[in-house]
Amino acid sequence: MLKNMLIVAIGGGVGSALRFLIQETIHKNFEGVTPYGTFVVNMLGCFLIGLFLGWVENEKYLTETTNLLLISGFCGGFTTFSTFAMQSQGLLFAQKPFQAILYLTLSVVVGVVLAYLGLKLAK
Repeated sequence: MLKNMLIVAIGGGVGSALRFLIQETIHKNFEGVTPYGTFVVNMLGCFLIGLFLGWVENEKYLTETTNLLLISGFCGGFTTFSTFAMQSQGLLFAQKPFQAILYLTLSVVVGVVLAYLGLKLAK
């Protein structure tokens, strides 16, 4: 159990650090309230988790250890639902309902499509 927790923690740490780097890079290049960085990170995470789960289903590429490292750890640390929720609420409070609805809709629809494409690509 301790070994598995350590593996998830390592993957989560790498995922969180990469998320921070990508978000900061995007936010420096695109000013404003619109949460581009979180959107990009979450969409990439949706694709990656689909890809990784497809590999697990094929039982060709991922062992239990790499499953914990990449899916539970990396994708868990890389993507962020709580930031997505707060930024959506922030857009609403900033009186930007169109942007909020667009962000919510695109995040869910594009995220599901990318997870599906990742899954299909892995198979």
